[in-house]
Amino acid sequence: MTMLLGCKAVVGCLCLLLLNGCAAWKLKDLAAQMPASGPITTLERLQQIEPPQRDRAQYLLNTGLLKLYTGDFSGSQQDLQQAKQIMEALAATSVSENLAAFTTNETLRSYSGSPTDRVLVHVTLALAYLLGGDLQAARVEALQLDVTMRQFPADKTIGHLASARFVAGLIYELAGERDDALISYRLAYNILKERQEPVPEALQSALLNLTHSQRGFEREYNGYRSEFNRDATVPGRTEAEWLLIYFDGVVSQRTETRLTIFAGEANTVVTVVIPGYHDSGRTPHPLQWQAPGSSGTTAIIENIERRVRQDLDAESGALVATATARAVAKYHMVRNAREQSELAGAFANIFSVLSEQADLRSWNLLPAYIQVARLQAPAESPLTLPLKSFTDDAGKFQRPANMRVLFTSSYTPAVFGYPQTLDTNATDEITERP
Repeated sequence: MTMLLGCKAVVGCLCLLLLNGCAAWKLKDLAAQMPASGPITTLERLQQIEPPQRDRAQYLLNTGLLKLYTGDFSGSQQDLQQAKQIMEALAATSVSENLAAFTTNETLRSYSGSPTDRVLVHVTLALAYLLGGDLQAARVEALQLDVTMRQFPADKTIGHLASARFVAGLIYELAGERDDALISYRLAYNILKERQEPVPEALQSALLNLTHSQRGFEREYNGYRSEFNRDATVPGRTEAEWLLIYFDGVVSQRTETRLTIFAGEANTVVTVVIPGYHDSGRTPHPLQWQAPGSSGTTAIIENIERRVRQDLDAESGALVATATARAVAKYHMVRNAREQSELAGAFANIFSVLSEQADLRSWNLLPAYIQVARLQAPAESPLTLPLKSFTDDAGKFQRPANMRVLFTSSYTPAVFGYPQTLDTNATDEITERP
């Protein structure tokens, strides 16, 4: 009787694990299908999935991003705020979840996000607030992302994103806080130099223009001028300045990697399963823009493909150690069960093999690349982006603003702008920068 109950418990546990795994695989499938399906259909299908509570943050990160893509800024704000709160609450680690993860597999731990996730949730929220017309709420997220990034070691690049600093600088610049904007742009520049990645022209322009137009930064300006081999280009009275943020592609999905390891404490060879990434073969697809007398393309400020791999590499040692200890514990469990009976040993072995799953959860729908462009054009002429459709006069300049922000992704034709609507009572002259 005891053996029968034990077998039923094993079967029940395996069924629960398989059900939880189904939700994770569905999310992976939706991410793989999004290039063909688009964000609207992907969101509809995603909303039909009921994730386990431990995957709630991952689910909300994905729905929040899709709602940003489709222009539901209020819905995006709500989902991303919930995801952020869940991840922050999980900073106080659950002992029971750690025990379940150690004895069974890592998927029984609540999803708390990678370092990149915990920073990009602020970036995405800031964009959702900005495009929804709430600059002050976007500024709050800019402040919060600074707090989040300061929690990561300063001598390492994990958790430090140039794109986050760039978006924060943009928000401060829109708010008229030029000193804070310059600080953020400098931090973005420092991250890129530390990683030996190219500095996009949009960031070059921000650094050149802000150091050129303020007193006391002549030496810094000359340094940038020499490095970038170009001068500042501050817009004149009749010129508009545009800043384009472009989310390109979908990041690669995690896959299972099996390793055979000799466990000295058990004097046996064990097989462990950990998450990994295949070579994606993904290439960036810059977005073209056109304006009277000029044209160009966006450039990468954040290679998310690299960031997610670096995040995983940073925790791979701990993952292998935990998986090895778990495999040894299961080895002893199977051996003890076999001493009781062959049937008990067989069930224990089945449980040991099938319950070992790599944690493949991630923010599945993140872009593969974040790209930016900063350009100037005659204020009376609209900007055009081939194959894109502007919403709410997004392609026209907001008078008397100094800057207009545009956002789009590679999987939607829509282009959203800030400020949202044209000020018909404004004067005909563009306000000149001080």
